[in-house]
Amino acid sequence: MKNKLIGALCAVLVLPSAAMAARIQQTDLFGEPYRAALQVGSDQAQVVYYRLGVPGEKFGAANIYIDEEFHTGLLPGGYTVFCLAPGSHGMSAVLRDAPAYAGKHDQPKLQFEAGKTQFLRVGENGENQPLAVPREQAEQELANNLRQVHVLSRASAVQSCKYVHQPQERSYSLSSDVLFGFGKASYEDIREDGRRDVGSLVRRLHKENVRIDKIEVVGHTDRIGRGAANEALGLRRAQTVRQLLIDNGLAPESISARSAGSRMPVTQGCRGDRKALIACYAPDRRVVIHLKGLSEQ
Repeated sequence: MKNKLIGALCAVLVLPSAAMAARIQQTDLFGEPYRAALQVGSDQAQVVYYRLGVPGEKFGAANIYIDEEFHTGLLPGGYTVFCLAPGSHGMSAVLRDAPAYAGKHDQPKLQFEAGKTQFLRVGENGENQPLAVPREQAEQELANNLRQVHVLSRASAVQSCKYVHQPQERSYSLSSDVLFGFGKASYEDIREDGRRDVGSLVRRLHKENVRIDKIEVVGHTDRIGRGAANEALGLRRAQTVRQLLIDNGLAPESISARSAGSRMPVTQGCRGDRKALIACYAPDRRVVIHLKGLSEQ
């Protein structure tokens, strides 16, 4: 009966269209978008476990086990945040695990440091071993993920996180295809949709009445073309978006711009001719705005 209950909770639907994929975000499968992980106290370790993809785009959950106990079933585009006592814990994400749920017994042991946050990503090739990801890369990949909320954790090691009160950080990812035409980067090239998105973000920040210590704008490209050219394109796009933020009323001395080029892709397995690659690589083409040191005024 217990296995059947867990199986029912972890079941997901095959969604055949982009419209239906958008609708799944409004159901009880997902919660709020990812926001930068806060600092936990010295008696806890924090874990952000996530899965690449778009919410609702594929079939199948990756069952997350902690010390051989079920925590959640991560769908593509989902994430979970939880805290543990510092030290050694078994941790795994298992695909195609129903109905036996035997994957919980085959867990690597990981060390979790007090006061630190560890970012782990689900492997999509059948490996149970979590993929440790540096914070900067992880938060780029998490920019459009939604919190997984459809299953209650059964892992006794999981604790409610106790956060140290400190200024927050947020990241907003803007599609370069919305901001610019393919290969474009100048101020004159910014599309109206892109101008509206940036303006809407600035108005939201003013409405929330928050103080921002630093803003970093990072331009990302796809893997088409030479590395040096992609670095230059990413920088030009970041500089253009920086200027747009200034034009919308943000202080220029607090805003920096840099390029990540094609070094931090979020897509996997793209193949085909140039047209197919351009379409597949679309999520890689983005400008990310990092807001650091947010606090109430």
